[in-house]
Amino acid sequence: MSSAPDVLVGQIVVVDLDGPWVAFGRLVQAGPGWIELAEADLHDMREGSSTRDVYALETQKLGVRVNRRRVLLPVSQIIAMSRLDDVTA
Repeated sequence: MSSAPDVLVGQIVVVDLDGPWVAFGRLVQAGPGWIELAEADLHDMREGSSTRDVYALETQKLGVRVNRRRVLLPVSQIIAMSRLDDVTA
């Protein structure tokens, strides 16, 4: 049976991180202590006035605003992860 991150490999995902960070990108792989996103947007929510939900809906509509070719995110900092297409208003 596949683990949850494995079924999301190849999908565009939104990753809510502990603290003010949120990430969007294509999930490339998931290791025991990290995940890797490609064509990613690593966004500090302190840099704007929108909420996580509004930013996610904007990203769903406009596409991922790529600021990293690849990024590794520690699993210990991940609060939630879902397909970007699963975000609803």
